[in-house]
Amino acid sequence: MTGPRSIPATTWLLQGLYVVAEIVIGLQVSGYSFVDDTISDLGATTSSGHTAMNAVFVAFGCSLALGAWLLRDSRPPGLLATTSLALWLAAGASSIAVGLVPVNVHSELHGAVAVWVFVAQPLALVLLGLGLRGTHRRFGWATVAVGAVSLIGSFGFLALLDADHGAGAFERLALWPGYVWVTVIAWSGAVRARRGHPAP
Repeated sequence: MTGPRSIPATTWLLQGLYVVAEIVIGLQVSGYSFVDDTISDLGATTSSGHTAMNAVFVAFGCSLALGAWLLRDSRPPGLLATTSLALWLAAGASSIAVGLVPVNVHSELHGAVAVWVFVAQPLALVLLGLGLRGTHRRFGWATVAVGAVSLIGSFGFLALLDADHGAGAFERLALWPGYVWVTVIAWSGAVRARRGHPAP
């Protein structure tokens, strides 16, 4: 991403805090396993932390989508980066919907809105990374690598969704790297913009 429009991406700078919020909430829920239980379980109305977790889903979904929109004019040129913008918006919308439809209230609708983030977010990273290769080769490939790791997590999570063990670990592999890397992208862009260099 290039130009001073990188700087308004304050919402992306804060995106990594999602991971912190989820850990804090999960640690407060008795018997919850970050390895075996899904993230959606924290938002179920039977969970003691459901109000906070659903608020986090909505807030950080808005943050993800808003940050992408603020950066729409500073993305790399070409179809890849433009498609990644649409995917970021879809990932944010998916997170918002997850917070509004707890898994135990309407499981089928919850699943229908939740599945999009596991596709949209990793692909958004991969496509953005490919778009960055022309001007920021190493950073672009690093972004592709993060997206690839997230895709592995998504496939693992979907394969283990009904299993007794491991689904939670793969779900976090699918989502956490992207949330953290978005913060890296925004931070790098803001720093380089202040220095007058093209920002990734």
